[in-house]
Amino acid sequence: MKEKILEAAEKRVRGAGFAEMSFRDLAGDVGIKSASVHYHFPTKPDLGEALVARYADRFKAELEKIPTDNLQSALEAFVGLYAKALVLGESICLCAVMGAEAIGLSENINARTKAFFGMNKAWLETLLSRHGVENERETAALIVAALEGGMIVASASKDRSIFDIVAKAALRGIAA
Repeated sequence: MKEKILEAAEKRVRGAGFAEMSFRDLAGDVGIKSASVHYHFPTKPDLGEALVARYADRFKAELEKIPTDNLQSALEAFVGLYAKALVLGESICLCAVMGAEAIGLSENINARTKAFFGMNKAWLETLLSRHGVENERETAALIVAALEGGMIVASASKDRSIFDIVAKAALRGIAA
């Protein structure tokens, strides 16, 4: 049941935001009483932490599958993970939502979200350093920020091409 709740919560958060999600909505989504949601996640911040941790674990598993021998291919696969998360009118990256709502979220949720972004930047830094790219720290931060921001702007604009343009610009010249 816990997994079903997390699945329903992720869908709602990626589609409408964490602030908009309620335990009552989740209970209805999975066919249980609101009290049963509280049994698994006593508070909304508890649910938020579990949600980000689960998302980060799945994302990390996908990162680990990316071959890193070829810089261009690895960067394209990385962008592909973000591109897959963007479904206009339906969803964006869970941590893009959490990052955008950070001001109103608990410290623990924000810490998990920060760790997600840190994991992505560290993976990119390692990749870029391995392939002799200078300023790997700054370049990794630029790529993650561009992809997350591009996703938010594309979603708000209902124009996928914005994400594609931003992703292409963020990678321009890196693997040349």
